[in-house]
Amino acid sequence: MTMLKKLPEKVLNLWNNWEIRGMVLLSLLLQTILIVFGPRRKTSGRILIRILVWSAYLSADMVATVALGTLARSQGDSSGDRSEKANNSIQAFWAPFLLLHLGGPDTITAYSNEDNELWKRHLLGLVVQVGVAFYVFSKSWGSGILTFIAIPMFVVGVVKYAERTWVLWSSCSKSLKNSSLSDFWGSCRRLRISKTPQQDLQRNYLLKAYVFSNISMFVMQDLIPDIPSLIRSRELISKNEADGAFKVVEAELGLIYDMLYTKAPLIYSRAGIILRCISSLLSVTAFITFQVKIDKHDYSTTDIAITYLLFAAAVFLEFYAFLCLVLSDWTMIWLIYKGGNAQTGAIYSLIRKLTRSERWSRSISQYNLADECESERFEW
Repeated sequence: MTMLKKLPEKVLNLWNNWEIRGMVLLSLLLQTILIVFGPRRKTSGRILIRILVWSAYLSADMVATVALGTLARSQGDSSGDRSEKANNSIQAFWAPFLLLHLGGPDTITAYSNEDNELWKRHLLGLVVQVGVAFYVFSKSWGSGILTFIAIPMFVVGVVKYAERTWVLWSSCSKSLKNSSLSDFWGSCRRLRISKTPQQDLQRNYLLKAYVFSNISMFVMQDLIPDIPSLIRSRELISKNEADGAFKVVEAELGLIYDMLYTKAPLIYSRAGIILRCISSLLSVTAFITFQVKIDKHDYSTTDIAITYLLFAAAVFLEFYAFLCLVLSDWTMIWLIYKGGNAQTGAIYSLIRKLTRSERWSRSISQYNLADECESERFEW
């Protein structure tokens, strides 16, 4: 603070006016990067994309947390003229959106397996940040319509943050070990592979990939399937030609990636679909109410523009989540299991046409054994 006081008055005023705004916009930018480039990490091996996603993932929570703290500090001072109080009230309205940012996009919840083990830290963060957001919310509580518009967005923000914490818990090693056994036996019992025409081979690839993904998750937790199950797995994979076997593994790894690093464990469940419907309805309702009921002249034009950006990002996030839910291998697997009629077959064919065939970057990291041997020889 001493260093800031030594700055010129114009610079200091600019900092005071844009401190909160800048952090909120930066948080929104980081969320946009994660939404757009998060899924690309699975299908692209470019180092630039990986660095961009890694930087955004590590910075997003910190920026949103600092922004919430700054909002709480600014709401502590209730003095000022009417216009300043109006600006404080609309800036307090941004607190639920910061909770939404802390919940993160559906396309990336963890960057590595170690992040899933930190679910207790996120649970503590959920309690603390919701408390801070509620403090900001309560300090700006009034009889205006803006206060009541903030309530549904506050609910959406809490739900999104809680979703992320639950997904991290469900993807940690202990939870996976407890659920792998039941998933493994359930998938083996449901599998029905039949001979299909050449154009329908993709169906069998997805079914086999689903079973093998459960087997792989089973083995990844240091659990050993019984001999008949291993023999059955070998029979299934050996019925494919080399190209078909690689397609099965490609789809399998995509399913495993979704289970470990995205919100797939939740959004492809009945509870997840219900939460998606509720969140979408609340977000759209709050946006329409803000557009119709709020008198824009009572607030700063800049703050109104930022609020519109936050609403647009929130609605886009829900719409993008819906597209990811529909246009996915998980939906096609569900349609295959529930198939057998013309309606599900038509929906399956439509999704097949709309989705991209790429499921991985078609490149893997290599370990240079020769260099390692050379380095050990020189050490001797």
